[in-house]
Amino acid sequence: MRINKLYAVFILCITVSIASAQDKPLTITLGNIKTELKNSALNLGIQYLVSLDSAFKEQDLLFPGKKSLFQISPEFNIQTGTSDAFSAIDVKITGVALLFQTVKIDGVITPDTKKLFHAFPLSAGIETNNNFDYVNAIFEAGYVPWYQAVFMSKVPAWLKKTKIGIFLQGGYKFNLNITDSVNKSGGDADQSKENTDKGILRTKGSFGINTQELINLRFLKIGLAGDANGWYDILNKTTYFNLEGKLRFFVGKNRYFDFVYQKGSGAPNFNKGDQYGINLTVGF
Repeated sequence: MRINKLYAVFILCITVSIASAQDKPLTITLGNIKTELKNSALNLGIQYLVSLDSAFKEQDLLFPGKKSLFQISPEFNIQTGTSDAFSAIDVKITGVALLFQTVKIDGVITPDTKKLFHAFPLSAGIETNNNFDYVNAIFEAGYVPWYQAVFMSKVPAWLKKTKIGIFLQGGYKFNLNITDSVNKSGGDADQSKENTDKGILRTKGSFGINTQELINLRFLKIGLAGDANGWYDILNKTTYFNLEGKLRFFVGKNRYFDFVYQKGSGAPNFNKGDQYGINLTVGF
């Protein structure tokens, strides 16, 4: 347990130091939830995710081409908590090749933001849970269409609030034998069919929506956000899914309260339970 606490502090320090050094989309979430076993638990989330449009700001290691950009950046996505709260730790390095058409404006060749952009992310990293019962070494390749540019007039406004992607994931599941995960129950249990000391091969489909300020009154700003992810475990011929919905109340710039419901933990435990509660999220 002491090792887990030290690791959490270490990750928090690393992510905060990176965010303070650069203008990055780091979010920290803290809340109270009701778990699969109906326990009241503390929920903690840390996410550091670089958006596709940040490639034009040259904030990371960047390799520009005539009709492409290639950006490399670290990514963190950590969900943890007390009791039997969902647990997932995903740390990786991601390179994104962004391909686009160009147009000449006043003699200057620039990306044509009225046309669809094509993003091809390539990642290498690890997946694990709170107790480090195992570590998944994962390589991922995917395709993400980017149609959210302001000047894409042919794309409906509501569609620009969504995102989709398809991915192929492969790797290996290492057994660390630190704790006895068999005795776990509730939302913290590993319900994946992927066996330790065996290979991993999955496909993944992802859909997300974020309305931002759907209702924008003087003293009340409300939005909706949600994610749906599905995996097909090719080696074990089974499927997993994760659904998350949020009713969001904005309380300031990059600060909001979420009433959240989550069905399925997603990778790597692929727990089928659910949890719900209220979270405060702060973005840096």
